[in-house]
Amino acid sequence: MTTKPLPPHGSLSRRKHHGCKCWDCCEALRAYSRQRYAALSAGTWEPFVDAEPVRRHLLRLHAAGISTTQVSILTGLPRRTITVFIKPSLDRGNLRQRKRSTRREVADKILAIPAEKRMAAIVPAIGTQRRIQALAAMGWPQEKVAERAGLGGKYMNQVLKQQRVLGRTATAIARLYDEVSGSKAERLGIRTVSAKRARARATANRWAPPTYWAKFPGAIDDPHFTSLYKVTQAELLAEEADWLVTTVGLTRAEAAIRLGKDKSYIDRVLGPTDMRKAA
Repeated sequence: MTTKPLPPHGSLSRRKHHGCKCWDCCEALRAYSRQRYAALSAGTWEPFVDAEPVRRHLLRLHAAGISTTQVSILTGLPRRTITVFIKPSLDRGNLRQRKRSTRREVADKILAIPAEKRMAAIVPAIGTQRRIQALAAMGWPQEKVAERAGLGGKYMNQVLKQQRVLGRTATAIARLYDEVSGSKAERLGIRTVSAKRARARATANRWAPPTYWAKFPGAIDDPHFTSLYKVTQAELLAEEADWLVTTVGLTRAEAAIRLGKDKSYIDRVLGPTDMRKAA
């Protein structure tokens, strides 16, 4: 039996329907709540929109060579959510009619994908994500990256959360990265306050700048390369200790000997545990 994959972290669905309480998922719920309350106060709250424009756009995407599966990958939406815009389906033995209305956020994600044949190719997202993060470390806000790369802002919001991206997106971001990564963002028209905010975000998330990636040719696109930017020796040791205990099956005392540390140090970095397993 195939297990249905969970929605990505940072999505409203993962927080509301799957109970994830990580920072990204909680922030997605907070952002949704702020938007909802503001719209309610303004009398503009319309969570559902007509599905017909979405259906027509999906047909244009299909004509451009972008399959339903590719749309699912790019939006993070289940394939089943997408197919019901186009045709009826069976739901637990009952005929489920084609969608007539949909949530605005679902429509926005689908409508944000340009219906261009050259965008049908999909590539791993890791290099694109690292370049966006590195540009943030240089002071480039995400919306300015999208603007300079000629990409839609709404689609850009999904790029950092996806495992794959459109080939056109990867090419556009790589081109922009090569053009501007050697200069401070302020010198290229980015407002100081926006640049500071982007750098603060990058610092909080330990996003490596272009100077770091320049030390490892080809690593920025390598999914097997793990960035150790700003990772301390203590954190590396704690990660290795955790691996020895949880994966290898050593006791904390044995892990301490393997790492050349006192057991008290291992207890401190790993935190409290069942004393019967700590020996």
